[in-house]
Amino acid sequence: MRALRAIALALGFGVAGCAELTGTMMPVPAVHRVPIEVEGARVLVAEDAEIESNDPVHLARGKQARVPQDLRASMTTALGLAGFRVVTSKDEPHDLAAKLALAVREESGKVYQTYRCGLRAPDGTLVAQIDWAWPQGTVVDGSEVYDYATHSVATEITMSPKVLAYLRGRKTTPP
Repeated sequence: MRALRAIALALGFGVAGCAELTGTMMPVPAVHRVPIEVEGARVLVAEDAEIESNDPVHLARGKQARVPQDLRASMTTALGLAGFRVVTSKDEPHDLAAKLALAVREESGKVYQTYRCGLRAPDGTLVAQIDWAWPQGTVVDGSEVYDYATHSVATEITMSPKVLAYLRGRKTTPP
């Protein structure tokens, strides 16, 4: 069981709930789009995701498997599907800056993952902290792990009252 979990972690963490090889196989969800009046708001995604864990093995395997870079790339795509314009340089105008993270912990033989996206205004003020926990018992195709997670996180962002209120109250940057 531990060896199976280790393999799963080395493949990119996207297997919470499938270490037991049970659960429901799920398709990647569609991304909910932002309302038309805030469509095109610019989100800065300038840094790779962080891996948050107290286990140095999780950290090493995640970095070796390129989790920070792959999670960032998938989140960039998901935000675009949600109707945001993603920028990658801090020098570019943006409405929000995203800080991505994946928190991984293991308890009682189960691996728990929380995908995080902290959204800040250009002045550094926190707008919203979006945390999405991988549902236990949910299994996806190994090639769809990041898409499943980031589509879910992007949908949470588009439905966040704090994010929408901020974007509606702010004059967005010109295209």
